[in-house]
Amino acid sequence: MLRVLEVTLPIFSLVFCGFFGQRWRLLPANAVEGLNAFVFYFAVPAMLFRVIATQPPNSFSEPLFMLGYAAAGLGVYFFVRAAASPDPATNDKSERTDGQRDAIALAMTSAHGNLGYLGIPLALELGKQHAPVMVMAILCDIICVILLSTALLELNRRRATGAPVTSGLRLLGSLLIRLAKSPLISSIAIGLIWSLAQAPMPEVMDNFVRILAGAAGPCALFAIGASLGNRGIEFTRTVRALLAIKLVAHPALAAVVLFGILRVEPAVAAIGVLAASLPGASNSFIIAQRYGTDTREISASIVAGTFIGLITVSAVIWVLGLRSG
Repeated sequence: MLRVLEVTLPIFSLVFCGFFGQRWRLLPANAVEGLNAFVFYFAVPAMLFRVIATQPPNSFSEPLFMLGYAAAGLGVYFFVRAAASPDPATNDKSERTDGQRDAIALAMTSAHGNLGYLGIPLALELGKQHAPVMVMAILCDIICVILLSTALLELNRRRATGAPVTSGLRLLGSLLIRLAKSPLISSIAIGLIWSLAQAPMPEVMDNFVRILAGAAGPCALFAIGASLGNRGIEFTRTVRALLAIKLVAHPALAAVVLFGILRVEPAVAAIGVLAASLPGASNSFIIAQRYGTDTREISASIVAGTFIGLITVSAVIWVLGLRSG
């Protein structure tokens, strides 16, 4: 277990540095926004591009893994949504609509982990051969959880406001265009194209991307903590349930599906379970807030989950037998 903590403690310590730096007001005004902009638009895209572009194309050909990881995430998602949905017999249309919106947001929080900012640095620390699997998990998360949640929240908002409900294909198209504009998605796409082309990377370009990507891990981890530094924690019943589902039930279900049912290659399945065990991401808070959801419990679960994650993620790594290298 001590060897596991040698991997996870430095990773989470960087998160805690950002958290307490913001909580103790050691960071200047707008520092978090600037740091997040650097991480989101420059450092993490460079890291993702380099991780993908330098791998052979067959590193990303694990359809069974993607099927299993997506199935586990959607299983958690639909369970939470059903459990949190209001009684269909509720006569108040406004109350029913708000309840459905909140249920979608809670389901997204329970199934969407911090794979980009936390998962990739952790996978690289365990061995760069694990990074492609984490990238595949990111793609599953974006398509199956983020895209689905955004579409459902948008439909819910339009019904609540009486706005015309766009056809499913048109709504899906607009959401896909919005996703394609994300630096994280575009960097993954460009990296995959580069990998498929198997083109050599010019030394000047490689040095630039390598230096920029080197800043991604520590800056992204610090940014996670700094982004959470001003948020409070209240352990309500909902927060406790979200923590139990995200940190325990989600990785347990992923393990059953990947190891037990689909029998995915053990090293690949292990990274899938690790990805499922990661605490919730701030994306869930941002998207839920955009659609008018009360985000206090979502925020609290993300903050608490990040702290508790040091213990639970370390335990998952230890049980799976993953080692640095």
